[in-house]
Amino acid sequence: MTKKKTLRGLALVLSVLAGVSQAGEIWKCQQDGQVRYSDRPCPAQGDTLSPRVLQPNVVAAERAASGAAAPRLVGNVCPDDIEIAAMETRATTSSLGPAEQRFLKDEIGRARQCRQGSARYSAADWALSRQAQSDQFRPGAEPAARQRAEAMHQAAARVGGLRPEPPMAGASAPRRSSP
Repeated sequence: MTKKKTLRGLALVLSVLAGVSQAGEIWKCQQDGQVRYSDRPCPAQGDTLSPRVLQPNVVAAERAASGAAAPRLVGNVCPDDIEIAAMETRATTSSLGPAEQRFLKDEIGRARQCRQGSARYSAADWALSRQAQSDQFRPGAEPAARQRAEAMHQAAARVGGLRPEPPMAGASAPRRSSP
C-alpha cells in the first residue's frame, strides 16, 4: 500500500512539474525594426506574451482550410460538410419512396455543386431547400415541396449564369452554359 501511494505521489509531482516547465514566459522583442520571439527577456524593447495569445485558433484554421478547397461565387451561401452528411443520411432512410430519395440525392448533388461555385445561392434559398427536404417525410407535402425547390434551383442557376436542368433529371446539378 505504501509503495502505491508513493508512486501516485511521485506521478502527481512529476505531472505538476512538467506543466510548470512548459508554462515559461515568451518575450516579443523588437530589435532593428524586426520582431523576434524569445524565451529570455529582451535586451532592448519587448513585452511578455500571455499564454492565451500563443494558443492557435483552431476554428479559424479549419475554416480557412475548408474554404480554400474550391473557388466560390462572391456572396454564395452553401451547406457545409456536416449538413451535406446529414442530407446523405436522410436520403438513405428506408421510409422514403423512390421519388423522395431521388429528390434528396439531387439536393446533395446541388449542395456539392454550390460548394464548387456552380450557382449562386442565398441563405434563404437553402432554408427553402431544407424545408423541402423536411417535407419529403410529410405525406401529401412532397410534390409541392419538390416543385418549390426546383424553381429555386432554376432561379439560382440563372443568377449564376448557368443553364438549369429539367426537374428530377438525376443527382447532377445545373450545367454551365457555353459562351
